Amino acid sequence: MKVAGNDAFEFLQGQFSNELRRPPGSVTYGLWLNPKGKVVADSHVLRMAANEFHIASVKSTAANIRQRLEEYIVADEVVLTDETDRAHGLTIWGQGSNAGIKSLLGEVPAPGCFLQRGGLMIHRGRRFPGETFEVFGPKDALAEAEAELLSHGAVRADETELEFARICAGIPAVPADLGPGDLPNEGGLDDTALSYTKGCYLGQEVMARLKNLGQVRRRLHVVRGRGPTPAPRAALYQGEKKTGEIRSVAACADEFVALAMLSLVNLQREAGLSLEPSGPANISLAPHG
Repeated sequence: MKVAGNDAFEFLQGQFSNELRRPPGSVTYGLWLNPKGKVVADSHVLRMAANEFHIASVKSTAANIRQRLEEYIVADEVVLTDETDRAHGLTIWGQGSNAGIKSLLGEVPAPGCFLQRGGLMIHRGRRFPGETFEVFGPKDALAEAEAELLSHGAVRADETELEFARICAGIPAVPADLGPGDLPNEGGLDDTALSYTKGCYLGQEVMARLKNLGQVRRRLHVVRGRGPTPAPRAALYQGEKKTGEIRSVAACADEFVALAMLSLVNLQREAGLSLEPSGPANISLAPHG
C-alpha cells in the first residue's frame, strides 16, 4: 500500500509502533496496534521520499491495514492507495540467499535499507531464521527475477517445510500467531517492532506501562509432539487446567511443531502438555521456547 501526502510522515509516525524518522531509502519493521496495545497487523514500511511511503506485509492484508489507518485520518492530508493487485512478492531464504541477491542486483541491501532495480523493491526480511530477503513488484518483473535465481541454483521451497523452519525458530506470524487479542510482548516482538523513545503513537501508553512492569502473563512458546497434528486454536492443558492454545502448526513425518500461546501462571515447563483435560502429556515445550 502506498501512503503519500503532505502529512504522510507525521500521520504514520503517530500510528506505527517503530521509529520512522529515518531517511528515504530506509525500511523499518513494526506493528499497527489498537488503543489497547493489541496487534492489528504487522508490516515493513519503506520510506520512498519525505512524505511518500510503501507499506509491505507478508501475511497482514492491505485492506486490514487501510481500515486501521482510515479510522484515524481526520484533517490529515494523506492519500492511501491499495497496490495489492499490482505488487507480487517473493521470499528468498537459506544458504546462498546473499549470493542469489547479489547475482540479481549486483549488491545486497544493507540492514535497514532497501534497493530498487527494474521495478522491484528488495529488503531484508524476518520471515525465517538467518538471511531472508523480501522482493516485490510487478508480476512480470518478479517472474524474471525468479527465473534468474533458479538459473543460479535456487530451488522452490515447500510451504510446509518453510512453516516448520519458521515455527522451530519461534518467529511469530501476524495475525496467525499474534493478533487482535494479543500484545506484542507476548510474542517477543517488543525488542524488534517497538520504539520506546519515538514519542506518542497509538498503543504507546500500554507499551510503556508494560516495559515498566517488565512482565506479561502469557507468551508464545515453541512446542513439539508426536501423533496426529492438532488444528490451530486447539486447547492445551496441564492436568485438568487449560493453559493455552495452539496458534500455528506444521508437521514433519510423525512429529509436529507448533507455536502455542501459554499462560505463564503456574506453568510447569517440564510437565508437558495435553490436548484434553487430564490427557496424556505428550506435547513438550522446546528448551528455549
